[in-house]
Amino acid sequence: MRFSAEFGVERSAVDDWFDCELTTDTPLYVDPFLVFEDHDSYWSDSRKSVIEFFDLALAFVRMADGDETSPHWLKALRMLRFPEPSEFALGLSMGHPKGSGAGFKYARKMTEALDLLSSRGINQVEHIQTFSLFCEGLGVDRISDIFCDITKSKFIDYTRQVAERHAIPTEEVPVRSLSWGKSTGRWDMGRVSLPKSPVTGEGVLLVPRRFLKDIPVVTPESFWTWADTMAGPDLRSELNYELNIELSKSERKEAGYKAAWRRPDLVVDYLAEAAATNDAPYDTEADPKLLVDWAEAGRNAAALQQPIPSLTNEDAFAEWVTVLAEEFQHAVEQTDLWRALWNDSLSKPRPEKIVQAIAGMLFAAHCKFADVDITRESNLGRGPVDFKFSQGWRKRALLEVKLIPSTHFFSGASKQLPQYMTTERASIGVYLCVGYTDADFAPDRLRPIEDTMRSLRQQSGWHLEVIYVDARPGTKKSASTL
Repeated sequence: MRFSAEFGVERSAVDDWFDCELTTDTPLYVDPFLVFEDHDSYWSDSRKSVIEFFDLALAFVRMADGDETSPHWLKALRMLRFPEPSEFALGLSMGHPKGSGAGFKYARKMTEALDLLSSRGINQVEHIQTFSLFCEGLGVDRISDIFCDITKSKFIDYTRQVAERHAIPTEEVPVRSLSWGKSTGRWDMGRVSLPKSPVTGEGVLLVPRRFLKDIPVVTPESFWTWADTMAGPDLRSELNYELNIELSKSERKEAGYKAAWRRPDLVVDYLAEAAATNDAPYDTEADPKLLVDWAEAGRNAAALQQPIPSLTNEDAFAEWVTVLAEEFQHAVEQTDLWRALWNDSLSKPRPEKIVQAIAGMLFAAHCKFADVDITRESNLGRGPVDFKFSQGWRKRALLEVKLIPSTHFFSGASKQLPQYMTTERASIGVYLCVGYTDADFAPDRLRPIEDTMRSLRQQSGWHLEVIYVDARPGTKKSASTL
């Protein structure tokens, strides 16, 4: 459900906000560079807020003087623990709006990075992206979360202006990281009147479309490429890398982190240049990558289908989940849904996360009719399974969506799905496989999956199904008959 549909909003020319999907995070992020460079004076103090926040954290780190048991060091740690601002419903992983945020592991790394910067005479952090070069795993999602937490009061005020303009009903809801103490750095929780999400029960915060991006500007790999150009021989010598040897992407990523810790002065110069040459925001209206309209693609496909009959017992539940997967197969192969799995020119297939999101919207419509709970990316301790379906305690099934050309196609069936089923104590599993080319459906490509599923059925007694979805352009023989 889109925000505008949930609250019955007719958007006008002055409405520059992104119409977020409330059920699942949209794979976009708020880019601090774009906010800092915005011409609207309303956002002009955002940079100041970020600098003041990290100035205070740096002050605590300096007072700790390297003592990690110092109360000042612990204050910095507490400051740098950021919960995910789920009110924005954004995230490249496209998970449930309530995600993890940047917890203790990243807070510790960020504190150590501040200690290093201070020791090298760098007394101000102007860009949050600095930390993505020192903290492995702190990608754009979490950088966006941190920025939104620090500047949340601006987005609250912005959203309330939209609500007032359209007479959108608001409710008083709890808001985490509502504000931070200018002298103590302590995060405070509070209650604010906001439009309330029917999914999370929390408030909804809106963002101008022009602040959203899909591809990170600052990455360890790009930093290494830049640093290698600017200080190549000396830097390679310091890090024991051979001259004139081209590194792979993973090697450049590792080299980027090492270079940041070795030469933080280069990080400052690199970020200043990156800020000045930042790319344009993602075009949410044209949506060339289907990062916005995937929800409508799935819902429209579901609207063309008949509801699946209700359930009576465990065997019927197994059949219901299989038919559910077959409904997605039918929608792709027998209607125009296959087009949504390709870019507009039909030259490149969509990534797996978009396919999963479209399928999830179709599944959700059937689940609502049959009174079945659906959980997207349920974390079972060994990683997130794509979909979990349940009705009561005994009726539980897992479904994995995989692209046949994926390098993880075979391991998904032989390792991931069985592990998830063991952890969840589920006895029903479906492996939904989407192919785009003739090579994807070659017998040599599919035979190992069939053999694996047959063996697992015999060993475990599980109800396992593998379903192939033919997304090849044009009218083709259905892959389900292969």
